[in-house]
Amino acid sequence: MSSSRILRTAIAGVIAVGALISATGVSSPMAALGSLNGDAAASSVAHKNDKNDKPGKNATVTVYLTRHGETWLNATQRMQGWSDAPLTEEGTVVAEHLGKGLAEAGVKFKSAYSADMLRHFSTASTVLEELGYKGEAVRDERLREIAFGRFEGATQAEVFAAAGPYVVGDPRNPLNLFAAIIPANDAANAAAQAKDPNAPTLIAESFEQVGARSMAALNEIAAAQAKKGGGNVLVVSSGITIMTDLTAMGADLSGITTGIGNASVSKLEYKNGTWTVLSVNDLSYVEAGSD
Repeated sequence: MSSSRILRTAIAGVIAVGALISATGVSSPMAALGSLNGDAAASSVAHKNDKNDKPGKNATVTVYLTRHGETWLNATQRMQGWSDAPLTEEGTVVAEHLGKGLAEAGVKFKSAYSADMLRHFSTASTVLEELGYKGEAVRDERLREIAFGRFEGATQAEVFAAAGPYVVGDPRNPLNLFAAIIPANDAANAAAQAKDPNAPTLIAESFEQVGARSMAALNEIAAAQAKKGGGNVLVVSSGITIMTDLTAMGADLSGITTGIGNASVSKLEYKNGTWTVLSVNDLSYVEAGSD
């Protein structure tokens, strides 16, 4: 499969890592992602906080880690990391279905959080409205998607043209392509600043950076809720960020071949500072809410 075909398969919309790696024949995308995060292959489902973390009271917290609904950038197949776009009509509908499905299942949230982008907050707000939740989600920028720097909003062709020369290793492995975005972004920043010394430096993140900030947010959210006696918490984030978190917790994502679905739920349990992954990429609430 050509590199352009790999890129076309799934990079745009950033639902892509699982679909891309499946298309190239890599057997375990999350094992590769785990190694980038400094983790062993995903064989365990528990993740203990560092000894300096404060796990809070001995109460169980269940986090419903949810991906946002489809956006206009998703639909037009453009890079969407720290860029933002409103939900499409389908994106709003699927969020409504998720809320209805959760309500039918009797799920009630003690607290709710989302990344700070419009797509995340809109998804969370729609879900909470269907549940009759009083209040709104707390926005936390650490729950954002991975940043693509100067390639935010770019087309697939633009990204391939810029990142292709920087690919190290097998070009059929899309993780190598994602890694190449960082030096390509450095070059793009340098070129922009050569023309205009006042041009800003735009950040392209690594998987390690995404995992560090997002796991810090999840640990704080869960510990705070544990101190309040535990309960269910809604957290709305993005596809690659969610996959990075799940990998850090030891989840086996080898079966995720098409990425994390819009409005899917990955259910996580937090107790005594330890994370346990209960389910991954669950669309049953959306399906129940669509009936």
